[in-house]
Amino acid sequence: MAWETPKLDWLTTDSINAADWNRIESNMQEVVTYLNSIQYPIAAITTVTDRTQTYVDTLTSINRIESNLDSIRVAFLTPPGYGVAETWTSGKGFDNLDAIRLENNIKLLMDYGLLVYQSFRYCGAAVCGDMGVII
Repeated sequence: MAWETPKLDWLTTDSINAADWNRIESNMQEVVTYLNSIQYPIAAITTVTDRTQTYVDTLTSINRIESNLDSIRVAFLTPPGYGVAETWTSGKGFDNLDAIRLENNIKLLMDYGLLVYQSFRYCGAAVCGDMGVII
């Protein structure tokens, strides 16, 4: 997996598809992997990243995504501008603002993970075996 640029310009006319859900979950996994690499103990999450056009997400799946994202936030930090998690029930509509919230939340967690790492480096923190330059 690799980080894919989140889609933050969802329109009311856009429909979320299998590739979008795959990107969202893949990026969540990338955040977990990155935060673990900088010594934040984020628990493993269950993701689905092999959807096709014939795959149908259920409320349980979408709630799992919300739960995964919230567990990452709780174990790391809540960035400014982070949107509150939703609980999906029958009849509740998913729209472009929900897609933007999910993708933006993932992006914020990754951005703040990168900032935390940079602040460690700036402050002179080093990890045994680190190949970086200490100033």
